[in-house]
Amino acid sequence: MEENKKILMIIGMEKQLEQTICRAANIQPEDTLVLKSVFPDISQPYGDLMRDIITLVHRNKAEEIWIVRDKYEQTADESISDLLNRDKDLNDRMQTLEYLFQNCSPEFTQSSIDEWLSPSENVAEGVQKSVAAIRRHPLIPLHVKVKGFLIENSVLTEIEALNKNGAR
Repeated sequence: MEENKKILMIIGMEKQLEQTICRAANIQPEDTLVLKSVFPDISQPYGDLMRDIITLVHRNKAEEIWIVRDKYEQTADESISDLLNRDKDLNDRMQTLEYLFQNCSPEFTQSSIDEWLSPSENVAEGVQKSVAAIRRHPLIPLHVKVKGFLIENSVLTEIEALNKNGAR
């Protein structure tokens, strides 16, 4: 890999995941930049995570972006929206937000607050959605390769990307 060029990896929160990926892909840790994310999918194309991705790509001349998740990553047993709904004050605020989701479509890419708060049901689907969102973003240079991977037993497997219409 050319000097000063990096791979930006967006990974889960699991301990040792970064080292496992570097060993599996035979890359040096100093050739990587790492962002950790709780959920496998990027829910906001103009949110903080995307801003961090854009900044790191440009600042560090990243050649590639990898979204890598553990194939058996545990999703939450209870949705965030269920937890928030238990609090009366938060429940009232969520109803206000739900109104905004229903009536301010240009600002919100999801159709409801529950959809925004919940990750994809399937880890691979979340990775595919993230790859598609990054590839479509106008501030990601066209020469930057964006790939999605699942890791299982220290083996990286590239997953098929979605096309522009969201299909494989």
